[in-house]
Amino acid sequence: MNIRQVKIFDIPFVSENKETILKLMDDRIKNQEKTYVVTANAEIAMYGKENKNYFDLLRKATYIVPDGIGIVKGAKILKQDIPERVPGIELMTDLLSMANENNQSVYFYGAKKEVIEVMVKNLLIDYPNLNIVGYCDGYNNDEDDSVTNEVIRLNPDYVFVAKGCPLQDEWINQVMAKVDKGLFMGVGGSFDVLGGFEKRAPEIYQKLNLEWLYRIAGNPKRWKRSLALPKFVVEVIKEKYKG
Repeated sequence: MNIRQVKIFDIPFVSENKETILKLMDDRIKNQEKTYVVTANAEIAMYGKENKNYFDLLRKATYIVPDGIGIVKGAKILKQDIPERVPGIELMTDLLSMANENNQSVYFYGAKKEVIEVMVKNLLIDYPNLNIVGYCDGYNNDEDDSVTNEVIRLNPDYVFVAKGCPLQDEWINQVMAKVDKGLFMGVGGSFDVLGGFEKRAPEIYQKLNLEWLYRIAGNPKRWKRSLALPKFVVEVIKEKYKG
């Protein structure tokens, strides 16, 4: 199936709604096709623009999903269309629902030990048929090789990695070269939310596309990261008028 894409900084974002994206992923899982998913907001897009190594990793992704209203607005500035933002945590939970329904296997890697352990307990309550074949925290990078070997041995259908950008993407690309199947997705801080250690923004913030503001209000240390959005807008405008 051909998918529509929109390029921002030569990074190809999927220009489909969440329902279509999930259908694409479901088909690939059932066909045992290797799939690399990146959920990218304005901050990640800027990092890709400014860092060639990370840009090269992004270009290897099967799907780059617009996780952030900045990406949707950036596409509009470039007179292109992205129908909606697709938050990474929503995509992850929808995929977990599919895995739960289809008896597909799942592996989790990342976050702190106490976070991932509580998250796994919570998920087994929410998704009682979920086949969790393994998990490991992500705070000892020396374990990367042992986790890689475990994932190769277990050969799960889904691997969710919460080690932050760019570490999660670097690890995913290394492992994908050694396996025959599986959907690999970097999920940033989603384990903390699913483990109950962080709260997602209330629904009103989600509907108004102001989750970023809620996160800053709850953790003022994030304000530096928020500067990526206005910088992103400036760079998109430059791209619109270049040449």
